[in-house]
Amino acid sequence: MRAAPRQRYAATVRWAHWLTVLAVAAAYLLVELGDDDEHGGSAGTAMQAHYLAGLVVLGLLLVRVLGMALGPRPPIVPAPGPLSVLAARVMHLALYLFLLAQPVLGILAVNYAGGTVTLPWSGMSLLALVHADPGAREFVEELHESLGEILYGVIGLHVAAALWHHFVKGDNTLRRML
Repeated sequence: MRAAPRQRYAATVRWAHWLTVLAVAAAYLLVELGDDDEHGGSAGTAMQAHYLAGLVVLGLLLVRVLGMALGPRPPIVPAPGPLSVLAARVMHLALYLFLLAQPVLGILAVNYAGGTVTLPWSGMSLLALVHADPGAREFVEELHESLGEILYGVIGLHVAAALWHHFVKGDNTLRRML
């Protein structure tokens, strides 16, 4: 007798998904606090926390990709059409690429500024990937900021699609991740 397919993703994948949501939100809020601090406060604390949130996003991405690759994917019921499947694959690929690129660009920006990313409470720093270069720093920081703005739009589309599937289509797309 064949076992029924899973109705939801594995707990590891679901936890990694929702913790990523929190880490991205924290990174956004912390960079905004860091920007405010630059105009007369303690810029270091908020930005160090922003860096940590970015590292958490990177670590959770690894957990998510491994979990998705190694575990079964619960089917969407009722099954979507081929255009919906293609759109979902493109959306998820874009999300994963952004979740990889943003932390890496952040690390590069710190390195190009002549610094290293320090892991809080450990006193340890990540190895610098590149040497200081003010011109490259400016370019990478602008790219990091621009891609961040695009990422928020992609996240908005992702949320809208999940809600559309849940409330309009009535399928189990959202419930698989809850």
